Amino acid sequence: MLIDKQNQFSADAGDSPTSIGSTASTNIVDLGIARDIGGAMTDNLMLLCQVATAFTSGGSATMQVQFQTAPDNGSGLPGSWVTLAQSDAIPVASLVQGYKFLPGELPGQTQRFVRLNYSIGTAAMTGGALKAALVPSLDVSPVYARGYAA
Repeated sequence: MLIDKQNQFSADAGDSPTSIGSTASTNIVDLGIARDIGGAMTDNLMLLCQVATAFTSGGSATMQVQFQTAPDNGSGLPGSWVTLAQSDAIPVASLVQGYKFLPGELPGQTQRFVRLNYSIGTAAMTGGALKAALVPSLDVSPVYARGYAA
């Protein structure tokens, strides 16, 4: 899998949202800049958002990830953010290393700017980190029907 630093939502160490409420990803990806963002597969970029370090909480915390987009506000900065897709509220017990949020192609209707928003509910997190980026493809194993023979 290819990960381009210019297409990362999280910082190098990952994003570590811990407080109850919403926290935007460290980086905003500007799709309006002319650059190579995935080689020959730029039409079908995928969202990779996964837990890099397992999350912990003193309570029964949950986390929801939202994929958001915004237009240019006229001065080259993001305008109002709109959520295009969001995960379910995932309990902290499921947020183990490797857990993936919203895997797959980007939702339609993206505007110039895109980011992730992390929403924590019920209780604060005491640790954990996410890594997120736009990638040309995901590392997924094909699923075949039981008893499949080529």
